[in-house]
Formats: sequence, C-alpha cells, structure tokens
Amino acid sequence: MISVPGAWDSYRPDELHRQLEPAYTAKELLINLAGARHVTDTLLTELLELRNHREHRGLEAALIVVNWPFVRNLLELSGFDRLSESSIRLRCPRASHS
Repeated sequence: MISVPGAWDSYRPDELHRQLEPAYTAKELLINLAGARHVTDTLLTELLELRNHREHRGLEAALIVVNWPFVRNLLELSGFDRLSESSIRLRCPRASHS
C-alpha cells in the first residue's frame, strides 16, 4: 500500500515519483488517496505513467482508494474507472462529502 498525503505540493514531482516507485513493480498494489481532496496535474501525470507502465508489463490493476468526489471525478474523466481498459481501478463512495 502506498499512501499519498492529502495536500500534495505540485512542485515536488521527483519526490512523488520516488514515493510511487515501488508501485511500478509490485504484484498487487493499493494506492491510498483517501485523504486527498484535490489532485494536481503532477499527481495525475504520475498516475497516468504508472497505469501505462503496469498495463504494458501485464501487471494487475492497482486499486486506488478515493473519498472525495472531486478526486473521483477527475480520475474518472482521465479514464481510471474503465476496468477492462485501465491498470488502475477506483474504489470510492458515491455519496458526496461536505
């Protein structure tokens, strides 16, 4: 399991890549974004690269845990919810948060 903090500084892409590096080879993977209320382009880009890497190597889809509707919607718009086409699956509640 890899947890990404709720507030991510988009100016630290190298640190984010180092944090997610084990995800590139793990057989099974859970990425915990439960605390993230917003996602920057830095995190989205890294997740897209991770998805493509895992997909091309035939690795099992990662499971991303998301709690906030904004994050869920952004990831869904990026195609992470298409289980048959993506190497990352979303697990998140549909109920909205205040």
